[in-house]
Amino acid sequence: MKTLVVGDLHLKQQFVLPRIDGMLAGDAEIGRVVFLGDACDDWGANEADELNAMEFYAKWVREHRGRGMRIDVLLGNHDFCYVRGKRGPGSIMSIMRNLRTILEDALQAKVACAVGPYLCSHAGVTGVWAKRFLPDASADASADASAIAQRLNEMLADSSHWGDLDSCPPSRGGWSLPGPLWADLRDMLDDALPGVPQIVGHSPVERVENYASGWMTAGRDPLWACDTMSLMSYGAPIGDGSMLLVDEPGAMDGSTGLCGSCDSGTPGELCGLDVSNGADDAAETLEAYAVPFPGEGTFAEACKRYWEAR
Repeated sequence: MKTLVVGDLHLKQQFVLPRIDGMLAGDAEIGRVVFLGDACDDWGANEADELNAMEFYAKWVREHRGRGMRIDVLLGNHDFCYVRGKRGPGSIMSIMRNLRTILEDALQAKVACAVGPYLCSHAGVTGVWAKRFLPDASADASADASAIAQRLNEMLADSSHWGDLDSCPPSRGGWSLPGPLWADLRDMLDDALPGVPQIVGHSPVERVENYASGWMTAGRDPLWACDTMSLMSYGAPIGDGSMLLVDEPGAMDGSTGLCGSCDSGTPGELCGLDVSNGADDAAETLEAYAVPFPGEGTFAEACKRYWEAR
């Protein structure tokens, strides 16, 4: 099964999701889509922009889940402001309750998930944050992405941990440790949790890129950065709208709940990979690669129409 990982949407659901539909129709092996958070908020957005995009998103997710596709919606720092009921950058306070209902009830958003050996979260888990808030994981060199994701989602379920999740570092204007909703790509390049390959959004990049592939980062755990759809304040795109496609030979099939390689019913089992228990080896075995913005025309052209319509 293949998993499509999509970076920060920031209210672009109404022109991005139909293009993803075309991609799904053209590749029957894609059985799962992971959204890396920050579905909410964009420069200059008003109440109508916000609600229309998020209601469209909820409807799309509900329909695809109803067809048996696995859809994982993760929370970004913008989204979490609506869950917490706390003003943040771009928050529209008058519709806070509306968006919290959409995020929690319709989208069933969470903090993290695993795609094979990869830990997916909005901004990434740093070593210093894990040492304080996930001491078992930071001390265990064989920490499993699924187990860490479960721990993060358990923190979401307990409001006493919301401040820990929402920890904002100096690199993003805060005074706290770089947490999984706020860590900048610079924080991740300096101090990503060792031994755990990760896929993140949050930090705008020109294209989907693996920061463990260059000669300067030899030996680094794989780190894919996927925030390619964010805009400058005047509407110019920063990235090219590309997405990440991960081919998981032993992934659980979204419709049957069975392993795609051996029909085992054991969740999280990486069957058919023929690798050791090392996450690095598993990540290198899986095929993960950037795919261009789907459909006709460029992401920049689509953004121009989106910006002019608003």
